[in-house]
Amino acid sequence: MTPSPSFDHDTFARRHRGGMLLERHGIDLYLHPFLGFTLAPGLRGEVINTDEEGFRLSDSPFGPVGSASWLADGGGGIVLGNSVAFSLAAGSDRGTLASYLAHRTGTRQLNLGLCAAVSLQELVVAVPFLDQASTITVIGGGPDLVNLIGSIEQPGLYGTVSYERTFEDLTHVPMFDLAILAGGREVPDLADRRRPRRTTPAWDLAEVKARMELAADRRLRDLAVLSRAARDDARVVFCLQPLATTRFREFTEAEKERYDFAAPVFGMLHSAVEENWDAYAARFADGCAELGITFVNLAAGRFEGDSFADTVHFTDHGNEQAAAIIGQALGLEPAPDSDPAPDGDPAWLAQLTEIVTVSLELEPGELTRSGSFVNDFGADSMLVIEILARIEQQMGVRIPDADLPKMTDLEAVVGLVRLHSKDA
Repeated sequence: MTPSPSFDHDTFARRHRGGMLLERHGIDLYLHPFLGFTLAPGLRGEVINTDEEGFRLSDSPFGPVGSASWLADGGGGIVLGNSVAFSLAAGSDRGTLASYLAHRTGTRQLNLGLCAAVSLQELVVAVPFLDQASTITVIGGGPDLVNLIGSIEQPGLYGTVSYERTFEDLTHVPMFDLAILAGGREVPDLADRRRPRRTTPAWDLAEVKARMELAADRRLRDLAVLSRAARDDARVVFCLQPLATTRFREFTEAEKERYDFAAPVFGMLHSAVEENWDAYAARFADGCAELGITFVNLAAGRFEGDSFADTVHFTDHGNEQAAAIIGQALGLEPAPDSDPAPDGDPAWLAQLTEIVTVSLELEPGELTRSGSFVNDFGADSMLVIEILARIEQQMGVRIPDADLPKMTDLEAVVGLVRLHSKDA
């Protein structure tokens, strides 16, 4: 590497936009006014499906989870981050990290992953959901670092974003002219209307370490804001995404057949990213400890078997392992006698269903997971207290009295049993 290199930003953007995995399924990204990019709303396919906002649907013990249904059903966990959180390489919505985490914890997990998101975009996407989020799992760090290291501009107030060249081009054209162009009409004097371009300063690889530290500090700043904005009882965990290269992992034959992990995916910046990755992780470990936020390093070497589809994205098996690691960090690991049944439900769900059915004096099979105890089954507060008492007596799980208002339906009770099972 030489100082002040001539950096080919267009090639870099094309190679590292994550588009190849989307193009396999004929899917493109759509500009979102607040979030940068999302997928098309209401997308339906065998591999990827999205809700009305363009967020990927996740699976749960209670059925598909999208943003509207998650809010309507009382919330649960949210998963923030970039394409790793989105689970871009998963074979189906059920194979995503959010889905595995939902089945592991017995709570709905809303997948709010954005392709190539940075921490500031994650803050924006989280805002409408924070008051109903019991857990907040953030998975990212890669775009923060790579975008800042390879930025075509000096780091500004808001930092850099992925697809920087696209946004840079758009900012030089007046908005009404963009609308004319989008409508298929010509703007003859467009060149005269463009905002003058700023002179891009020469880039120097000596800046890599300083920019790495700045990327980490900005991420920690946004994590601090997220933690303060979350509910007092919410559990927050930040997971540094993996960097799966030959420097950090021995790959299986299946992984090597699928992808060349020795290729410098970040071009001329690749070795600089690798060399600083461990220091980047250490900075997060220290910073999260100061903030009181749980830190998890999803280091590539922690994963076994066919876990990686490419340098950053998990296979379904990798997502499953990541969900187990995150479940432990959140303190939501299944109790030893609460392993998932073959169909993905907790093994104790049948016992819990019977407790609720008997308490509400329902017929077998009448109870549904989302049916309101009060509105659908006519329960009063005394019957809900009876359910709470029977759970402690028959299952050995003590749910605090303060959680009584949360016991609105079977799904909510499943989540509370899972949450408090470690106290049994």
